[in-house]
Amino acid sequence: MEDNEKIRLLEDELVDLKFNLKDLKDKESAYKEVLTEIKNSINEIVELEIENERFNLEAEIDYKSCITNLNNYLREYKRLYKLNF
Repeated sequence: MEDNEKIRLLEDELVDLKFNLKDLKDKESAYKEVLTEIKNSINEIVELEIENERFNLEAEIDYKSCITNLNNYLREYKRLYKLNF
């Protein structure tokens, strides 16, 4: 195998690796975003619960609805960003 051919093959491999790295970084960013959204949603529910207890508000939190909405959000996010989890 000639040196020029080896160099061309390595350059092609480098380009492929760069595209793969970009794809992985995009997916990592999407996963981080969805995890942040989940964390924020959970924190919001916990804060509401703390306020209810602190001020004796007796406001009911519909946990079933919260979970259903979160599930719908995740399903749409997975579809939109072509993620598998």
